[in-house]
Amino acid sequence: MTDDYPTCAETYVTLRIYHDASDPALVTQTLDLEPTDFQVVGSTYEHRGKTRTYQISGWFLCSKKFVESYDSAKHLDWLLARIEPSQPAIKELRAQGWRLDIACLWDSDFGHGGPTLSPVLLQRLAAAGVELSFDVYFRGAYVQIRNQKKITSQGPGEKP
Repeated sequence: MTDDYPTCAETYVTLRIYHDASDPALVTQTLDLEPTDFQVVGSTYEHRGKTRTYQISGWFLCSKKFVESYDSAKHLDWLLARIEPSQPAIKELRAQGWRLDIACLWDSDFGHGGPTLSPVLLQRLAAAGVELSFDVYFRGAYVQIRNQKKITSQGPGEKP
């Protein structure tokens, strides 16, 4: 991954399209885009050794394997470039009861910082009419705290 956002350890965005009953293949056909993942209501999957059943259908397009950057804006730009031509199709999906949003994972490398979104990118998001949420982590901060606890928890005369 390129080092163009030094406070970030990891970032990517995912377009998530959900429906209570419909098949996600309908989204693929309507948008003429292949998802990076999907789930079909009623199908089963394994999680922590238990078989579970999807309660909702989902269609997902994620930038993780396609954009090599620590800059969330570049991931959003990649995603928007794929869905902007499909605005009429997105309206059609909404009319059929599909719910859409974009989730952005952003993991801080140092416990501070954060993504920066330009006014132009925000205008594109607004024109797409899709909510954006951030799932923010502070991996770097946890590592620093853990390392500090190791150092401060040592007895007198012990080496770190």
